[in-house]
Amino acid sequence: MDADSHNRGPTRRSVIAGAVAAGAAFGLPSPAQAKPDEAKPKPMPMRSLGKTGAKVSLFGLGCHPLGAMAKEDDAVAVILRAIDAGCTYLDTAPTYSRGTSERRVGLALKARKDKQLLLATKTHTRTDSDARRDLEQSLDRLQVDRIDVMQVHAVSTLADMQRALDKQRGPLAALIKAKEEGLVRWIGVTGHADPYVMRRTFEKYPFASILFPLNCVDPHYETRGDKPERLSFVEQTLPAAIENGLGRIAMKVFASGRLAKKGIDPELCLRYTYGLDISTCIVGCNSIAQVDLAARVAREQKRLSEAETKALLASTRPHRGKGTEWYKR
Repeated sequence: MDADSHNRGPTRRSVIAGAVAAGAAFGLPSPAQAKPDEAKPKPMPMRSLGKTGAKVSLFGLGCHPLGAMAKEDDAVAVILRAIDAGCTYLDTAPTYSRGTSERRVGLALKARKDKQLLLATKTHTRTDSDARRDLEQSLDRLQVDRIDVMQVHAVSTLADMQRALDKQRGPLAALIKAKEEGLVRWIGVTGHADPYVMRRTFEKYPFASILFPLNCVDPHYETRGDKPERLSFVEQTLPAAIENGLGRIAMKVFASGRLAKKGIDPELCLRYTYGLDISTCIVGCNSIAQVDLAARVAREQKRLSEAETKALLASTRPHRGKGTEWYKR
C-alpha cells in the first residue's frame, strides 16, 4: 500500500466487500449473485399528461405532508429521494403549512437543477387579485420563474364553480393572464367533493388537467336520503376526463391515510390506482420508506387481476361513506 492510499477514499474492492456484507445482513443477494434484472431497478413508467404533450412519471409526489415535518432537512430528503427514484411530478400548494411545503420543494428543486421536472401548485382563492398574489408568492417560495401546472383548487359546488371560473373577477381570470405572460404553462383544476361538479368544470373551460380522488373505496360512495346518488370519481369523472383529453392526476390513493388505518394493504391501494387510466398519481409521503414503496409499486406495474380487484373492492365496501371519504359531499 502506498503512502497516499488513505487519502484516495475507499477502493473498488472495499466498496464491493461492504455491499456484500450489508446485503447479507438483510438477506439480499450479493452483486455477484444478483440476476441482471435485479441489479438495476426498472425504469419509472412515464405517461402523457393529457393533450399537453408532456410526459409525467406514474408516481408523483404529493407534498402536503412535507410542510408539517419537524425537520426541514428530512422533508427535503424525502423530495430528493422521490426525484432520484424517477418521480418527475411534484404537487404542492401555498396553503400547505402556510407556504412551508412550497419553500421546501423550492430547496429541493435548487439541488436538482439538472432534472426535468413538472411543478404543480394551486390557488384556493376566489378572486383574481388573491389568485395573482398566491401565484407571485408561490414563484418566490419555489424559486422558479414559471409554474408548470397552476390549479384552481378545491372546486366543491356549482355555486363555487361559478365563482372560480369567472373570467372577469375569479381566479381563472388571473391564471389566464399569467399564462399569457409566461408565468404559467398550463391551467388545471382540482376538486374532491363532487364528481358531477368536477365534470362540469371542464365542460365550462378547457383545463389542461384535473386533480381528483381515485381510490379503491371511491366506487362504493352513495349519498343518503330518499334518492341516493352514486358519487364515484372513478365511475363519473374519470371517463369524462379521458374523453376530453385532460391530464388525469389521481390523489387520495389511501383516502388521506384512512384506508391503511382500516387494514387495507397500502400496496394494493397503489396497484389499484396506478392501474387506472391516469397520467400520474400523487402520493403524499413524509418518509423515505413511503417514497420507496410508492416508487417500487409504480415501477413494477403489476396491475390487479379481475379477481384481485373484486376481492379488494369487497374488502373496502364496509368502509364506504363519510367516515373514510370525509372530503365528499
